[in-house]
Amino acid sequence: MTRLYRFLFTFGSALLSENGVVTAHAEADVPSEYGPGSTAPVRPFHLDQVQLGNGLLQEKRDRIKTFLESYDERKFLVLFNNQTGRPNPDVEPPGGWEDGGLLSGHWTGHFLTAISQAYADQGEEVFKTKLDWMVKELASCQDAFTARNLTTHPGYLGALPEDTVLRLGPPRFAVYGSNLDTNTWAPWYTQHKIMRGLLDAYYNTKSSQALDVVVKMANWAHLAITVGDKNHPSYKGNLTRDDLNYMWDLYIGGEFGGANEIFPEIYQLTGDNRHLETAKAFDNRESLFGAAVEDRDILVTSPGKQPGRRRAARLHANTHVPQFIGYLRVYEHSDQQDYFDAAKNFYSWVVPHRYFAHGGTGGTFPGSDTNPELFQNRGNVANAIATNGAETCTTYNLLKLARNLFLHEHNATYMDNYERGLFNMIPGSRRDSSSTSDPLLTYFQPLTPGASREYGNTGTCCGGTGMESHTKYQETVYFRSADGSALWVNLYVPSALTWEEKGFTVKQETSFPRTDSAKFTINGQGPLDVKLRVPAWARKGFTVTVNGQTESNEKPQPGTYLTVSRTWNTGDVIEVRMPFSIRIERSIDRPDTQAIMRGPILLQILGTPSNSSDSYQQLSLYRYLKLDGDYARAAIKQTSTSAAGDPLFTTSDGNLTLRPYYISDEKPTSSYFRRVEPNVVFGTIDTGVPNRKRNDKLPNYDVPVSGMDSPGSDGPTFLDLVWDLAPFDTHAAFIKVVSDTADAFVSAGLYTAAERDTIVKGAGNSEKELAA
Repeated sequence: MTRLYRFLFTFGSALLSENGVVTAHAEADVPSEYGPGSTAPVRPFHLDQVQLGNGLLQEKRDRIKTFLESYDERKFLVLFNNQTGRPNPDVEPPGGWEDGGLLSGHWTGHFLTAISQAYADQGEEVFKTKLDWMVKELASCQDAFTARNLTTHPGYLGALPEDTVLRLGPPRFAVYGSNLDTNTWAPWYTQHKIMRGLLDAYYNTKSSQALDVVVKMANWAHLAITVGDKNHPSYKGNLTRDDLNYMWDLYIGGEFGGANEIFPEIYQLTGDNRHLETAKAFDNRESLFGAAVEDRDILVTSPGKQPGRRRAARLHANTHVPQFIGYLRVYEHSDQQDYFDAAKNFYSWVVPHRYFAHGGTGGTFPGSDTNPELFQNRGNVANAIATNGAETCTTYNLLKLARNLFLHEHNATYMDNYERGLFNMIPGSRRDSSSTSDPLLTYFQPLTPGASREYGNTGTCCGGTGMESHTKYQETVYFRSADGSALWVNLYVPSALTWEEKGFTVKQETSFPRTDSAKFTINGQGPLDVKLRVPAWARKGFTVTVNGQTESNEKPQPGTYLTVSRTWNTGDVIEVRMPFSIRIERSIDRPDTQAIMRGPILLQILGTPSNSSDSYQQLSLYRYLKLDGDYARAAIKQTSTSAAGDPLFTTSDGNLTLRPYYISDEKPTSSYFRRVEPNVVFGTIDTGVPNRKRNDKLPNYDVPVSGMDSPGSDGPTFLDLVWDLAPFDTHAAFIKVVSDTADAFVSAGLYTAAERDTIVKGAGNSEKELAA
């Protein structure tokens, strides 16, 4: 046992009555290092060390906190009490999937996490009071399960009978369904959520009783996953690796969330090696783990060619992303490199190969089944934009995975991706109105042109993770090196950091992402490296001053960190400016299917498309560009600001309005549009030459899409390739790029020499047209 856990159990006389029932609990001495990344070279700050300031994220947070504060926590105990014969207050369970069906209990864990995070945020006692009551009642239910011989193994806690978990394994191997007596529905997923909620209650509120309950659950889990259903008449002995492989490949039933992330953390707290072994029991060894270690992307396979005895051709996205979060946790407490390699490689399969502009993944595609919760095939974006898709809780888990990978590799790309999801899908998941009875959260965030978001989700997975997401916005703003020598500034978010061990506080003032600057005021004295993230989208410069003086003559590189090393004094001020630009992102499989980005923010087009046979909005934009290639100056201009301070934009023809993705209501919007540029034009000069495409052999899918040749013959157009090289310092430089690109198209047989000459002549005549 660790010193901490020994301390808790030597409190026996104060904590336990003579019959062993918990009667009172002291506030726990939470260790300084715990949770994700606690053994990594770069580590997060605890949630209560960073306070969120006023701005976009605070507005979203406060709406959720209003709901959490008002919601009756007694609802969560109804189903637990029903299982143990304990009396109930006169309230109904939450509903949705929390209705007595086979996923009941999972929302209890989400709520525990959310209110413990809400308490850590500002120390509001209302949340701790709710949490302490829930933990006390759950502890009593756990004791009742064991005392009344309702379980095979001691320590079980759930809103359903223990059998609904055990039957997933041998000898019955129950399958996914709704029959309460014979079927199962992700039982270990539910166990994970309850355990995660209790562990977060311990971390965020120092609840020793929460730790006591979750350790007992972990002890039960070890027996359930190794010894198994020993009282069944057909029991044949302990679970084997083959049994476990068979279980985890079952669609939905084998979904265990991030159960394997919990047990290494409990191992760290208790020193009991059984918990690390429990985590490894969740390895998906038959059909995915080994392929991930070897970097063989098999998230989607051709029908009939999938590995494993039970896995489907397309894997369920939110089943598998959390598994790799758990593998990272095993790596952190075992140093087994294959767990890290599996997580890193898996993440690289999703981003960028299955990644939408708003930071989500998942959708359908022609020739596949119609379940939008599944992964699309590799390289498929344009043909996976379905009516639904991009499940919100999958993005919640992708952010956790990117964050944890960064703690070990410090690659700024992880944080660029994290920022995209955090400022688009996560705030976009919460409707911009208040409710005390409904969380008003999204399940899917569809990208189909003209789609509207739908809100609600009491009792669902996305409703649960949504409550968590909006109460922990500050968790990744700052990191620290393990040796305390460096402070990593990952996100530009109004916030205040208290780093007591170093004697520093840092206040960040910014209106990002509504504005493009940030100011940091240092309070403290001593040497420290401050590492400022230079976002990959910062193409118009990244300027840093310290006390008004430019910090470096070197040009900061987008997609890296800029280190400011000095001995700091109280009152020192760092100012950062990173001008936004509007840029176009092309789909990796169909370049004319595009999204409009401003910094990390996806700009959506308001309204329902009406001008296109394929339902997309159609835009021609190159005729508006000048030599600087700046869309914001000529093609998509900011024309107004919302009451909240959000920038609003209009296309140059005045027909379309665009707004940031994070604005969240039920209006129809389009996240992608079709780029239509029929001829090679320079301003108003139309050369009459078709704007032909280079053949980049797109799409190039690993698994076929019905009706699509793969590899195909698609690619960027002539004008795409020219303007990709903007800005141009001079008109002569522009003409040279046009000439060189036209020559390449002639060599490829795409233009004749006469067409090339016409294009170059048009470019030569466009000097006044393109003057910036």
